[in-house]
Amino acid sequence: MLAITGGKGGVGKTTTALGLAAAAARAGDRPVVVDADRDCPNLAVAAGTDGKGLGRLAAGDPLRVAGTRVAGVTVLGARPGEDAFPEAADRLAAADRPVVLDCPAGAGEPTAAPLAAADRSVVVARRTRRALADGRKAAAMARRLGATPAGVVLSRAERVGRAERVFETTVLERVPRTDGPAPWRRHRPVYDRLYRSLRRQNP
Repeated sequence: MLAITGGKGGVGKTTTALGLAAAAARAGDRPVVVDADRDCPNLAVAAGTDGKGLGRLAAGDPLRVAGTRVAGVTVLGARPGEDAFPEAADRLAAADRPVVLDCPAGAGEPTAAPLAAADRSVVVARRTRRALADGRKAAAMARRLGATPAGVVLSRAERVGRAERVFETTVLERVPRTDGPAPWRRHRPVYDRLYRSLRRQNP
C-alpha cells in the first residue's frame, strides 16, 4: 500500500491520492483509494461519492461491493469519527491491486495506523517555509513506521527550489495551482508521470 502523507491540511494530499489512482486506472491497473483520515475525511466529497465505503469493507462487505467506482478507481470514503481503517487494513493489504491511502495531516497519532500499514509513502507539500518544515516531520514519521518516502510531490509549485535539500529525497513532480472543481481530474500528464515513476521504483 502507498500512503499519501503531508505535514498539514490543504496541501493537496487528497487531490494527489485521487490523481495518482486515476493514473493507475488509465495504465490498466485496478486501483483502490482509501480515506484513512478518521477526523477530517474528505475523499468522498472530492470524488463525488458517499462516505460509507470504508465502513462497509470493515463490516465484511467484499471490496467490489463496498467501494464506488469513479474514473476506473474504487473509492472507499469514510465518515467523520469513524475508526474503520484498522479493521479494514488487513483486507486492503491482501488485495491484489494498487491501494492508495489518503492519510490525515500531520505527524500525530491518527497518522500512525495508515503509515504503519503502508509499504511506502509519497509526501505532499507546498513550497512555503512552514509547509516544508511540517512536511519534513511527516516524512520522518513515515520512515520510522516503515513507509519510506518514495519522494515528494510539490503542489501549487512551478519550481523545486530547496525542497530536495529539506526532504533529503527526490521531488517526483510539481503540480501547478489549479482552481475549480475536481482538480484531480486535471494535469493528467503530471499524475501519469508520477505513477510511472513509482512503478519504476517498485514494479
